[in-house]
Amino acid sequence: MIILLYHHGVLTFIILLLLHLTLATTDNEVCSEDYNDAPSNSNNFYAWSLGDYPSLLNALFPNLGRFQTAWETHPLLSRVSFQQEQDTQPLDNKQIIPTIQHNRQLISQLKLINNQHQDEDPILSLLSVDDTALILTQPDMTHGNEYKLLKKIIIQDGPEKGEEYNGMLPGTQYSLQDILQHFHYGAFSLIINKVEQRWRRIANFAHQLEDELGVVEVNTNLYMTPEVVSEKDRTNEDKKNGNVREGFEAHWDWMDVIIVQLSGMKRWSVARESSIYLSSKDQKRKPTSKELKHVQRYDDFTLCPGDILYIPRGSIHNASTIEFEHLQESNSDLDSCPPYPNDALDRRVGPSLHLTFGLLESNDATIETLLHYALDEYHESSDNEIAVSASTCSSLNSHGVAVSHDIRWSSVFHHVIAEVARRAHICDHILQTNREPSSTDINCNEGTGILRKSVPLMLDDIIGSSQQYLNLKQTYMSGLNILVSSANLTKTATFIQTHLLKPPPDDDALIFHYPSYSQDDVIICPEALNGLPGDIFIHQLKSFNQYASEQFDKAFASLNNWGKQRRQDDRQQQRISLDRVGQ
Repeated sequence: MIILLYHHGVLTFIILLLLHLTLATTDNEVCSEDYNDAPSNSNNFYAWSLGDYPSLLNALFPNLGRFQTAWETHPLLSRVSFQQEQDTQPLDNKQIIPTIQHNRQLISQLKLINNQHQDEDPILSLLSVDDTALILTQPDMTHGNEYKLLKKIIIQDGPEKGEEYNGMLPGTQYSLQDILQHFHYGAFSLIINKVEQRWRRIANFAHQLEDELGVVEVNTNLYMTPEVVSEKDRTNEDKKNGNVREGFEAHWDWMDVIIVQLSGMKRWSVARESSIYLSSKDQKRKPTSKELKHVQRYDDFTLCPGDILYIPRGSIHNASTIEFEHLQESNSDLDSCPPYPNDALDRRVGPSLHLTFGLLESNDATIETLLHYALDEYHESSDNEIAVSASTCSSLNSHGVAVSHDIRWSSVFHHVIAEVARRAHICDHILQTNREPSSTDINCNEGTGILRKSVPLMLDDIIGSSQQYLNLKQTYMSGLNILVSSANLTKTATFIQTHLLKPPPDDDALIFHYPSYSQDDVIICPEALNGLPGDIFIHQLKSFNQYASEQFDKAFASLNNWGKQRRQDDRQQQRISLDRVGQ
């Protein structure tokens, strides 16, 4: 059906419309959900999937076929290897995290990226523990914003017994000496946000990832966790926690991340499947202890200096420093963390220091985003009629004052798109705790999952001609078909009432991958959607489908231009910040 829809959009829509009219229900659901039009591989439109391997990605993940398979699907570990052959771990053991190896000779070819000295390792020299202390002395470093001192707290008694939380120190200003005291003796982990704005080598590395992955922006956070103390220095809290030091509760991120271990060792626990498949920012929340019991995890593994870990958004994970001396005796971790040849320092000892590169395209540029842009273009070229008048649509704001405004069809459909994209999916495993996960037998790219897939930007040189661009367009057409097949006013009204109006609307949570979303788009009377005539809804849907199926190029150009401007603004701000701190 994809080919039919691609070449004969009008004819296909007539067929779909007849199906809609036959199956339409009183709650305005257009038709039952049939997701057979999903492409078998929706990763095949990425710039790094065509064989012209970028230098940085090729060094970090030399088996890019495995990296593409893992992309937005499952975690992938790239281990340090000093051997010539790049051995790969077989995929038949579901308990062991999928693993490849990268050779340090490939890494050594990256020297020009960060302007290292001849004898420096291009990855490990990105940042040191001593460099971290220098960053903490830079101007405008405020605790709670630019950096945080925190550790995981487990509730011991009461109704929340067993729940995990982040315990953060309350003050806003700490001296470097105080920070070190809390770090070494209080077992607090140190997090520095947006470190790419404070350390030029990291900014250069992040820019290289942006360019090669086709993402708008890469944010970089620093995480340093104290090593486990000797037995004589252990506090009662250390003993109670099994002499494990953790900074974070178990959580999932709303962006894909690439983690680079710089020094020390850290023990990781990572879920085998996403809890919320390709979670968006507004879907992130703290999983409960009950939900965590149902998470199927890989066997715990240790990140060594130079190791690289990719985790797709929505996958629960947490990490800690543990008593590696004991593990060394059992030969489980020493073997996996070999010493660097000819290295005077043993990078395995001391605090654990790693960088997390957050790939923000995973929340800001998706197939859903393209549909929002197509809808915006459509209503700019046609009459944007009022769906619900101000006299019908009113509510009380957070101050208890009555407010009202007209709701146009464009606002209705932006929320329809958002609801379909966030609809419970077969691969949202945290919502399906009564069954055994079986992602190996499920194509998570089917159904509403297509709308959650990210879109590579900055593809000006291939627009309209390459197979890569045609594959992206095909995925967009499939997502449009799913939207038409799934649009439902009653579900949209429930979605708004449940997720948007409680608590009061917040700009950050209402973006829906659509930068132009404003307070004028907020539907303060979602119950009014249930009273909209079904025939008018179908007419509006038909018109949008016909336009959107013909205007992919225009929608993508709008999204691409937005991405260019955002990247330009972000890099300009980085330059100002780096100059200000003497970097």
